[in-house]
Amino acid sequence: MFKRFIILILFFFSTNLKSQDPIFTQFYNVPEYLNPSFTGGGEGSQIGIINRTQWFGLNYGLNSQFFYFDGYLENINSGIGLSILNHHESVTRYNFTQINLNYSYQVQISNDWFFFPSLSVGFGFKDYSFKNLLLEDQILISQGIININTDDPFVFYDNVSFFDASAGFLIFNDNLWFGGTMKHLTSPNISFQNEGGQVKLEKFFSIHGGYKLPMRTRYARDDFNLYFNFNFMKQSSFDRLDIGSLVEFNAISLGAFASITPTDITGNSHRFTSINLLANIDLRRFTFGYSYDLNISSLKNTKGIFEISISYDFDSIFGNGNSIPCGCK
Repeated sequence: MFKRFIILILFFFSTNLKSQDPIFTQFYNVPEYLNPSFTGGGEGSQIGIINRTQWFGLNYGLNSQFFYFDGYLENINSGIGLSILNHHESVTRYNFTQINLNYSYQVQISNDWFFFPSLSVGFGFKDYSFKNLLLEDQILISQGIININTDDPFVFYDNVSFFDASAGFLIFNDNLWFGGTMKHLTSPNISFQNEGGQVKLEKFFSIHGGYKLPMRTRYARDDFNLYFNFNFMKQSSFDRLDIGSLVEFNAISLGAFASITPTDITGNSHRFTSINLLANIDLRRFTFGYSYDLNISSLKNTKGIFEISISYDFDSIFGNGNSIPCGCK
């Protein structure tokens, strides 16, 4: 119990000081989390969900889920959507949930180029379930019992809620795309101290893009493409670059990405952290995705990270827009 309590305290302070957003290896399958400008960018409407399980070789669970639904409103050249993010850690029982409304405006700036600015607003909720802890004043050694009550005010500071906002943009043509996102524009206070606590949620920056290279086959009906994509992310002093490619042949896509830490190298940390293997299968209007991050850093004994995703495309009753050519929508 003491060991678990120490882990909780360390996790509590490190999360408050360097709170980081969950990230997804399959960013191309949940582009609404990557950038709200993808909202409504799939010609019709789309619904999807992804689950990320980290380091399942350890004695605790660290899981993230993201759900989204969006569509295109033809009359006002806009995309609108709803997204829900959840992040849960089993030992400390830390839980984070955020619900957002996303909006993008679609502008055709030339015959070939499009520009999608966007805005996302929502509410976040963090809690630690401190009431489930066994604290010192509950242990009555002389009586040999555990008191269900405690006078420690620590247990009353177990949750916080906040308003949040993000903005992004995308610019693309039939083969090239580039975008950027800034999350937490409001720098919300996420301190668990009700009076006087000030812990700002650090802004999250992301720059991403890619190129679609159509490939020739013997049969004109074949869909054969090679995608080169990258995603650079930075929050506080932490950064990460995912870079790699996907090969799409009809209903099957296979690929590999490398995860690199460009600048935040300290002590025995590694610049090259993982190799991420990816696979997608399209079945009618469904897309099923799987990825596995093979850690090659000091975390290699944690059995890595895997993600499973599923999405469904359908015609929007409000109209169809312009598909973004990154293998995302």
